[in-house]
Amino acid sequence: MSNRREFIKVGVSAAVGAAVGAAAGNSYASSTFASERQTLQSQIDELNRKLGQTQLSGTVKVYNWSEYIAEGLLTTFEDEYGVKVVYDTFETMDEARAKISTGRSGYDVVILSDYVVPDAIDGGMLEPLDHDKIPNSRHVDDKFKTLDYDPGNKYSLPYVWGTTGLGVNSREVSETVDGWAQVFDVDFLKKYSKRVTMLSEARDLIGAAMKYLGYSLNSVNDNELQEAKDLLLMQKGYLAKYADATDYIGGLASSQFLVSHAYSGDVYVAADENADITYVIPNEGSTLWIDNMTIAKGAPNKAAGEAFINYILTPEVTALITNFRNYANGNKDAIELVLPAIRDDPGIYPSPEVMEKLEAMRAFTADEKAKWDEVYTEVISG
Repeated sequence: MSNRREFIKVGVSAAVGAAVGAAAGNSYASSTFASERQTLQSQIDELNRKLGQTQLSGTVKVYNWSEYIAEGLLTTFEDEYGVKVVYDTFETMDEARAKISTGRSGYDVVILSDYVVPDAIDGGMLEPLDHDKIPNSRHVDDKFKTLDYDPGNKYSLPYVWGTTGLGVNSREVSETVDGWAQVFDVDFLKKYSKRVTMLSEARDLIGAAMKYLGYSLNSVNDNELQEAKDLLLMQKGYLAKYADATDYIGGLASSQFLVSHAYSGDVYVAADENADITYVIPNEGSTLWIDNMTIAKGAPNKAAGEAFINYILTPEVTALITNFRNYANGNKDAIELVLPAIRDDPGIYPSPEVMEKLEAMRAFTADEKAKWDEVYTEVISG
């Protein structure tokens, strides 16, 4: 673990302790991360001053992607708000959707990707947010308040956002990897057979094939879906596996995997462990996604859930998540708290030219989803 990540882990978990600054500062006084440490410590100190004003009770249950929060923030919330956090994780949006579909998930806060939110709203799977209890929503950038999937943020508020691309071991892969062209090329796949992984998430997996073929990643055209299926079936035999974050982060870091279809921030976590790992946004285009905080229908402790969302939207908290997990955020008052190395990295905050090549996933109708599910099942089980 790099010094920066270790500092955030230790510093945040001890944020309520009076000696955290001196202890952490002395511990890493000779570190090359001194300037980053100072910035992070300032955020922790400011967070410490802002918390502790609200006392709740009971338990808040949170359901989120794995590898997706700054270590220590949950403990800080528990200590300052008097609420125990039960924090569970999932690896695909289908898992999250299935969990909340009955209205009896037992969770309070559930993180949902943009394309899932409309279905969850229409299906009665979410509780409307009481914005009076989430005053930190004022920190959300205006461009994240007018999105088609939830105009006015009646049911959702942004967590973080990012892209889907490729993690590449630049030392062991001799070719330039600049897009989908490599991971769908037979010669490339033969050379690095069983050292390449693709995401296990259906929309991302099929979407990658669609972008390589020059189609929209939201296509439901039968012929285009057939082409994507054939391409994925060709590729499958050369893959190490269909992987999720718990697989490919460690696999990239250890050089078990040399190229992994992955979410942007996860690749940077692997790069913290292995400096040869780089992140590539495919030049053919890829996915731009926004993950959102929502309250599940029938939430057993909605008040604590809204307090948790409010806590996450505290600029210092949002910035620490970005600084720890390397995902961009939509908190306009957190951006100046993000480490310059992250804020200025085009793999995390892409240039306008790259943004033009990115595409957001749209919600599918039931029939459209069934088409994609059929292709996915045939690929995974084929």
